[in-house]
Amino acid sequence: MGIAIKGRGSTSHLAGRFESTVSEAVDDGWAVDESEEFLAPRLRTEVRAETARSIITRNNSPDVGFSQSVNPYRGCEHGINTP
Repeated sequence: MGIAIKGRGSTSHLAGRFESTVSEAVDDGWAVDESEEFLAPRLRTEVRAETARSIITRNNSPDVGFSQSVNPYRGCEHGINTP
């Protein structure tokens, strides 16, 4: 399991009944050095106002079965870290 960072999403993924693989964390002896020089900087969330032209987004992809969708989460910060 990962280290929980407040406001940065889930640190685990529980297996569901339809999962084809299962993973298990094992202590291999390579402990994380938590001394101050190796600590990651505190992550900051950046909030920006945006005036969108439309909440509707258009999809032009052969693997998506529809041409338009609603995207209320535009600008969501998943995976973006700002030090």
